[in-house]
Amino acid sequence: MTYRSIFVHVDDSDQTDLRLDAATRLARHYPAELAGAYIVSTRDFTPTESALLPPELVKARIGSIAQAQKDAEKRFRAAASAAGVKSLQWRAPAGDPLEAAVLQARYSDLAVIGQPVHKGPDAAFSAGLANAVVMESGRPVLMIPYIGAAKTLGERILIAWKDSRESARAVADALPLLKDAKAVLAIAVSPRGEESVQEYVSDKAVEGFLRRHDVDATVNRMVAPDIASGEFLLSRAADFGADLIVMGGYSRPRLSRFVWGGVSNLMLESMTVPVLMSH
Repeated sequence: MTYRSIFVHVDDSDQTDLRLDAATRLARHYPAELAGAYIVSTRDFTPTESALLPPELVKARIGSIAQAQKDAEKRFRAAASAAGVKSLQWRAPAGDPLEAAVLQARYSDLAVIGQPVHKGPDAAFSAGLANAVVMESGRPVLMIPYIGAAKTLGERILIAWKDSRESARAVADALPLLKDAKAVLAIAVSPRGEESVQEYVSDKAVEGFLRRHDVDATVNRMVAPDIASGEFLLSRAADFGADLIVMGGYSRPRLSRFVWGGVSNLMLESMTVPVLMSH
């Protein structure tokens, strides 16, 4: 298993450069085709709006959108060229932007997006895009924090292990990175002091799974209250010198929307290194 196609989200923000840096490094390493997609919250005028607005305003808006797409493509190709990535695809999908992001991710081996922003006019869109891609694409999603990735990416990996479908999926999806890592630490957090039989069996099972794929990792089970699990994992990642965290992406259904589970939400808010999530 390896990554042969990587999708990277491109927009007009400064965070795009951080995503491109990580995505081009991975595309060069594996190697993989790199697909950049220009996806923004700004929408085109509807036919009704265009008919009601002054023609010069509509023309200016169309020109502005076209220029933004050209600038984004230039950025994407320049980053790929600087990294020596030759196999490229550029897309500016029409229609609903969140649906477009999900589709771009779904037909790639790995999706690279940014940590959701918490303030500003694009905060809701940023959170919606991250939620949609993780929960609906069926692909592993690598989130790059505001500060970007370190000079290394995937040399020291922390696995946030839990006996769940999402966590097992994340470990399997991260195998190309895990097999290349120099050190892997798997941490399981329990709210109680004694390990249950089920927890013991699951820890040994994932250790065996990783060992069969030539990944040397032992699950260290530690005690922390549920409410503090996220902070505990981030602290252990810092102590370990992790440059990547691998974890399941969890959500809680609420009416017709999804909201992040507690640990997932804290990771998204406070991540200091890239986080690979699978749902």
